[in-house]
Amino acid sequence: MEVRGLQQPILDGGIIRSINFFNGRLLTARDLTREQVANRDVDKRLGKAIGDGVVFGFEVSKSRSPQSTNVSPMLTVAAGLATNRRGQTLQLTGDIDLGLVRQSNGSAGAAHAFNECLPLQTGTYVAGAGVYLLTVSPAETTEGLAATSGLETGTASCNTDTIVSALQFRMVQLNPPLTDAELDDVNHLRNLIAYKCFGVTETAAFTTAPFGPELERYGLLDSLRPNRLTDCDVPLAILYWTLSGGINFVDLWSVRRTPTRLNSGGNWSHFVDDRTKHEGEAMFLQFQEQIDSLSNSTAGPNSVAAIDHFRYLPAVGIIPQETPQRQGFDHARFFQDQTYRAPVFMEGARLEHLIRESVDYAPIELGSGELIYLYEVRQNAQTIDAGGSSQPQSYLVFSSGHMPFYGEARFDVNRYDYSNYSSMYD
Repeated sequence: MEVRGLQQPILDGGIIRSINFFNGRLLTARDLTREQVANRDVDKRLGKAIGDGVVFGFEVSKSRSPQSTNVSPMLTVAAGLATNRRGQTLQLTGDIDLGLVRQSNGSAGAAHAFNECLPLQTGTYVAGAGVYLLTVSPAETTEGLAATSGLETGTASCNTDTIVSALQFRMVQLNPPLTDAELDDVNHLRNLIAYKCFGVTETAAFTTAPFGPELERYGLLDSLRPNRLTDCDVPLAILYWTLSGGINFVDLWSVRRTPTRLNSGGNWSHFVDDRTKHEGEAMFLQFQEQIDSLSNSTAGPNSVAAIDHFRYLPAVGIIPQETPQRQGFDHARFFQDQTYRAPVFMEGARLEHLIRESVDYAPIELGSGELIYLYEVRQNAQTIDAGGSSQPQSYLVFSSGHMPFYGEARFDVNRYDYSNYSSMYD
């Protein structure tokens, strides 16, 4: 290793060279290209500092187009902005319908990936049913021809007018690493994939033995890198497709993340870096996404038990509750065979803090005997009890027993009929 001195310029590795412009200098195409590359390198450094993930948009859902069929399904992808691990920004300016089966007359050669993003997984396009990861990555194409002078006539055939920075979507099949037994467990599949992506097994093992191997890579997505999933890809959603039923589900938050800086390295980064907090946010949002889907697709959600669809729950979640006026879940049925306390009231002013605090806690493993707190929010229950023509949906909040209890009495702010005056938890 070469020794460098203080205040000695280091001119190799990570430097950016820009063209020095001055009057009288003869500029060539190569010079201007070098200047473009330097500007892009600056932008990439800013992108890396922000972190990789979805900045906004890029929501994925099943397409309602009549052209979408079970055999040849389509997805709707909303406009959005994302940043990949290379610091490249990817923007979709309008919503699109995305076909998942390559058409035989498609113009596959119209665009290509950046060289630095290769190699991509072979079999990029879907050829059959299974579980897939949808990603967005950069691509480029060319437009038009530029006029040329008599100089360098040997390269006149390359006189492209514009190089267009674009993007492309691709699919990565997940079976394997998912096993046949896991794929056959259809009821738990969505939850299983999500928590494989969160890497709960690896992170729990690290908490048990932190002086063992460093936890630099964990979770399903890390296991796909760098060959099947590149640093150019931004994961958007998981989808499960069967030929008989079409797209069974599209799950965003199992893989979607807000921009997350790469960990700082070292054995303790898991406890302090952005990734853990953003995965906690994703656990909450993934559950809410799945519980909404389960509520809408089930004729009688009041008969649903969590253990039949989930292996893990986030540290905090919210479920619509059944009332005589509205359909919802029954907490006694939903949490059957689990250790939970009867619902108590909490103030709505504390709900946001409860959710924000929950991202720092491990998920709840169903069947483990871990205590689950249940809460009704005072403002919600009080409005429903007041009656009227327009009443809100009743809901129940659950939280991990490892979190602080949020139902203790606060006589200066609580309401007489919606307070817990002699809580067994105090």
